[in-house]
Order: sequence, then structure tokens, then C-alpha cells
Amino acid sequence: MMNGVAVSCLLAALLSGPVGDGELDRSIDDKHVWLTKHPTITRMQELQNQERARWGLPPLRMNPELCLLAQKHAKWMADTGWYMHSNMGIPEIIHSGPMTPEDAVNGWIWSPAHHGIMLSGSQAGFGYMVRNGQTYWVTLVQ
Repeated sequence: MMNGVAVSCLLAALLSGPVGDGELDRSIDDKHVWLTKHPTITRMQELQNQERARWGLPPLRMNPELCLLAQKHAKWMADTGWYMHSNMGIPEIIHSGPMTPEDAVNGWIWSPAHHGIMLSGSQAGFGYMVRNGQTYWVTLVQ
């Protein structure tokens, strides 16, 4: 049986990170591994890099600091229910509604403005949240 502090820490970790995709490898000495190695986050990167490869572009490198910003914005949208750009001054693509990374990325591919951002830059951060069955997807590109 867990004590109240352990339960509070567990709940805080679950509420602050991506929701719904299983365990993370916590053995890697990286303070952002909970996000950068999350299966949904790595799948978003993989899918966007597949699209970039179709256009002869190099893959986006994962930037942990951009991931934190993207995750913060995805969490904010989930917490508030507001679906809007963050105005961080970083090229950003957002989506709400698709249930899989494949559907989110395909939505961006079919939007010329979002597709252009996906094909820009050399590094990216990815974030996503699920709250009450509603999904929020974010990619920041530099």
C-alpha cells in the first residue's frame, strides 16, 4: 500500500507528462527522458521524419528543451480546454482531436501551412496530452 506522499508524487508525474502510453525507460540518465523517450513522442518524431525524407530533407533532431515547451503547451490546452497557438515565437503546429500520432501528423501533412513548418528547421520538440478523451498535439520546430 502506498502512502499519501507516494500517491501524490505518482499523480503529479502522471498529470504532468503525456498520458496513456505505458512505461518509460527511467534508467537513462536524462532529466527529460520521461518525455523524450515516451512512445507517443518518439512516434511523432518518426512520422514527421518519414515525411521529411519523402522531400529529401534530413531528419529533425529531438530537442529536450523544445519538448518541454511543447509539452507545457499541450498540457495548458488540456487543462483549459482552449485550442490555440502559444505565441512563443517558435514555429508551431498544433492539433486537437486525432486519437493517434499517425492521424495528427497526417492532418498536418494535408495542411499546407502546417506541412511547411514540419519541413522547416533541423530540431524539434513534441508534446501531447489526453484529457477527458480529448487529445492535444504540439510540435515546435527550430
